[in-house]
Amino acid sequence: MTDVQPESILVRIAFAPDPGAPLSDVIRDLEDVLEVMDFALFLTHGDVVRWENGGGRGQVRLTRLDHGTPVTLDIELVMSGGLGLTHADALAGVTAAGSVLLTAARSDPAEAAAPTEDPARAEEPVRSARQVGAEAERRVVETMERVAYDARGTDLAWRIREAEEQTVTNLDGTVGKGLRFVRAAARLARRDGLDFRME
Repeated sequence: MTDVQPESILVRIAFAPDPGAPLSDVIRDLEDVLEVMDFALFLTHGDVVRWENGGGRGQVRLTRLDHGTPVTLDIELVMSGGLGLTHADALAGVTAAGSVLLTAARSDPAEAAAPTEDPARAEEPVRSARQVGAEAERRVVETMERVAYDARGTDLAWRIREAEEQTVTNLDGTVGKGLRFVRAAARLARRDGLDFRME
């Protein structure tokens, strides 16, 4: 991450899709990656902080995309409306989002995908894609709660709680920020060999 200006921080992301993955899958995964970064920006400032500072709007702005191997993209975390964005806060937000993502991925029971000698387990019905997705989303929400608890007493914990309150579809059909993150993180967490590193 690099400070570009007082209200903008550049983040370079290297994203390695599965070998031979069709472009449509790569694009969908990239959209999920950007959703995770948008959530990280939310954890950096939060609604309450913006309201206290007279508004302002957070944006994730794509500035460069190189569809090589791996895919690399530059994004800017931008705060408008006069609310300063600090490198330390952005780092904390990205770290928290990454922690949720990795913990959710690693909490998937290994035995669910592994062969079993238990005849009773062998007879269990195969879960549908919807059931698998719902289970992954549940793990993400549980992980958010765990990260918030570990950060209790801090602004970061409060912002995670804010996001948890936005895990519904509104009457006008728009999806809350928390729900968008939960769905994106759940899809990414189900990817084999998922890793999230900050350098």
